[in-house]
Amino acid sequence: MIQVFAIMVIVFVALSIFFIMKIKSTTLKIIKTKELNNEENKLEKNYQFIKGLY
Repeated sequence: MIQVFAIMVIVFVALSIFFIMKIKSTTLKIIKTKELNNEENKLEKNYQFIKGLY
C-alpha cells in the first residue's frame, strides 16, 4: 500500500514539474514576442487594474 502511495506522489510531482515548465516556456514566448513586435497587448488595456494588485 505504501508503494502505491509513493508511486502516486512521484507521478504527481513529475506532472507538476512538467506543467510548471510548460507554463514558464509559454510565458517566455509571450514576453519575447511582445519585445520583438513592440506592440501593446490588447488585454493589458482591459485588465490594467490587475497590475495594481501585485
